[in-house]
Amino acid sequence: MSRSRAFLLKLVAPLCLSAVGLVACGDNSNSSNSNSNSASNSGTGTDVTSGSMTEPTVGSASMSASEATDGTAGISDSNSGVPTTSGMGISDSNSSDTMPDDTTTGIGGGGCGDGILDPGEECDSGPNNGGGNECKLGCMLNFCGDTYIGPGEECDNGAENGDMNSCKPDCTKAFCGDGKVGPGEGCDDGNQNDADTCTNVCALASCGDGIISAQEQCDDGNQSNDDECTNNCTAAKCGDNFVQNSNGEQCDQGANNSNTGDCTLACKPATCGDGLLHNTGSGDEECDLGAGNGPGQQCNAQCKQNTCGDGDKSPTEQCDDGNNQGGDGCTSLCKLEECGNEVVDPGEQCDDGKNGDQDDGCTDACALPKCGDAIVQPSLDEQCDLGPGNNNAGACTLVCTAAKCGDGLIWQNHEECDDGVNNSNSGTCKADCTKQFCGDGHVGPGEACDDGNQNNNDSCTNVCKMAKCGDGFIQPGEQCDNGGLNSNTGTCTTACLTPKCGDGFIQPSNNETCDDGLNNGDSKACLSTCVPAKCGDGKTWVGQEECDDGNNVNTDLCTNMCKAAKCGDGITQPNAGETCDDGNADNTDLCTVFCVPAKCGDGYKQPQNQEQCDDGNNVNDDACSNACKTPTCGDSIVQPGAPYNEQCDNGANNANDKACNATCKKTTCGDGTKQTPNGNGQNEVCDDGNQSNADTCNTTCAKTTCGDGITQSPNGNGQAEECDDADQSNADECSNSCKRTFCGDGIIQNDPKNGSGQVEMCDQGAQNGTQGSFCSSTCQIKPA
Repeated sequence: MSRSRAFLLKLVAPLCLSAVGLVACGDNSNSSNSNSNSASNSGTGTDVTSGSMTEPTVGSASMSASEATDGTAGISDSNSGVPTTSGMGISDSNSSDTMPDDTTTGIGGGGCGDGILDPGEECDSGPNNGGGNECKLGCMLNFCGDTYIGPGEECDNGAENGDMNSCKPDCTKAFCGDGKVGPGEGCDDGNQNDADTCTNVCALASCGDGIISAQEQCDDGNQSNDDECTNNCTAAKCGDNFVQNSNGEQCDQGANNSNTGDCTLACKPATCGDGLLHNTGSGDEECDLGAGNGPGQQCNAQCKQNTCGDGDKSPTEQCDDGNNQGGDGCTSLCKLEECGNEVVDPGEQCDDGKNGDQDDGCTDACALPKCGDAIVQPSLDEQCDLGPGNNNAGACTLVCTAAKCGDGLIWQNHEECDDGVNNSNSGTCKADCTKQFCGDGHVGPGEACDDGNQNNNDSCTNVCKMAKCGDGFIQPGEQCDNGGLNSNTGTCTTACLTPKCGDGFIQPSNNETCDDGLNNGDSKACLSTCVPAKCGDGKTWVGQEECDDGNNVNTDLCTNMCKAAKCGDGITQPNAGETCDDGNADNTDLCTVFCVPAKCGDGYKQPQNQEQCDDGNNVNDDACSNACKTPTCGDSIVQPGAPYNEQCDNGANNANDKACNATCKKTTCGDGTKQTPNGNGQNEVCDDGNQSNADTCNTTCAKTTCGDGITQSPNGNGQAEECDDADQSNADECSNSCKRTFCGDGIIQNDPKNGSGQVEMCDQGAQNGTQGSFCSSTCQIKPA
């Protein structure tokens, strides 16, 4: 078979040409329809539908697909009878058996599906080619967006892929939490925070979803306004127009709540006796004094003003018989008619003729005073009197004493208990009439202690028992407490201390192999680290070792046998400060008995070192210099002691400078020669060779001056001084220019007098004694 025929067989077999009416490739059936394919030849023919082909006669056969109009399935060869694929880039227009050009689109070599990657193919996995595989039927690589779910893809809807669809642009399935709003999602913020505007199930946060978002105060997930969270997801509160029984509300009219209305600002129904004047809405109260309402008060129990004639005597009334008629003992103005006439009338118990004093033995109602008459009579030792309101459980007792803690009566709503004189902070009823309980800070019956707190880690536990080691709580002074598990070899000792080296107990958990307690020590058998002492551990075991430097060096301060190294053992130990060790006791050779080389200044004269002397000190001006030489004048060293008695020594410069002469004596002030400086370091201004301060040069070789307290004429500045009092005052006998002061110099001298011995009271200079001057010619104030 020719190459072109073989190629055609390989091509036709895998092609599925049903789209143009050809029988489907591989369906093992022969099908005929209006779009049939035929091949005819006078000798042989090609049967496409049956899968067999006979070799046609060149130039005499034709093959056609008469209905193929799209250019993709038509096969014909008018010259040779070999089919061509016009839409697939395959043709043979001559009778030659040569193979057509293999650069046809999508097919090369053996063709797509042969498992060989040919030119024009992106891939070829042979029989594994397919839309869901890495390589598709057309030998093109599977890619995201080709509608095939390929390897590594979760989905592929082709052009329908998108961030808002079920399959995203990267061929992964949309899911809640991917940050993209997909099908069925109301939102997607890509996080797991239920408290923001998008919940973890990708639904927009809304009031009532049971999740508290940032804009909500609460969210209980229901539609009830009567609980602690309203339908607007705001915290329930008095005034929100909803009655929340859980908040203790009995009513709520929202903005209409008012302390004068039907529902108070505390969301309680307005009631007579609540101390609020309910006079709006359904309210008709005239007054409300709260606990002050009642009989005999300005406001009665029905919150009406107590008025004359209502039968209830108010604090401003003398009487009230329930009518407005006079002549019955009580006037229409509720004034007493007969009581007070000093006659005990029928119905009166007394009448002293004095009204206005309820405590004079007869009340203003002409009744004998008694406890319970609603009048406080101090003469009867009454502290209070609420009349029928007296009660041993109330503010005023039945004996008219004010309720108080310690009276043996329990004052309702004020006291929990009252044992009278038996009240005690250590009893069942405390001094403030509250019941004893553990934690109140008072040690009561059955309590060993009570520190008033809820801290188990102090000296008193929360059940009012004294804290102790072993109770399982760490109290002050304790480092640990494992209760019954405390052990001297465990993690907490029986003394409630954490294990430590030095406590006398060997704790393996603390890496201890010995513990002698207070006997531990770095010089003992058991070290301070609780390990046994041994030579080489760096700790000197007293009585067993002379030393222990923790190393294996014999030439340091301590040998390997823990013996102290010493000078004279013939071994030079640098770490012991030795620089030599000749093993003898001769200090005049090269190595002294201190195992250091001989040197000038060691106190030993070594002739081989050219030493003339060696006094062993660092004093250069004694009988032996620091160079171990005997002293001489001119050696630049001052030897002050006998027999040298030197004051200075400038070496070769003696006698050539101004400070030291040839006999090693210092030049000084007073030797008649000016030196700058002299032997004492003083820069002389002058030197007249004497010890007088009364000339131009004083005894310190400085010029004399006005103000130095000595009169010189002349002084060092050439000035002839008349006086010199060494101060800077012109008000005394001597002026600042060392001239004697006098009356008429214009300066008042009265401290104490002028140079003439006169005490001046004034001094106007040349104006003294002249007309118009207040100062006389003798410097005295002129008489007025």
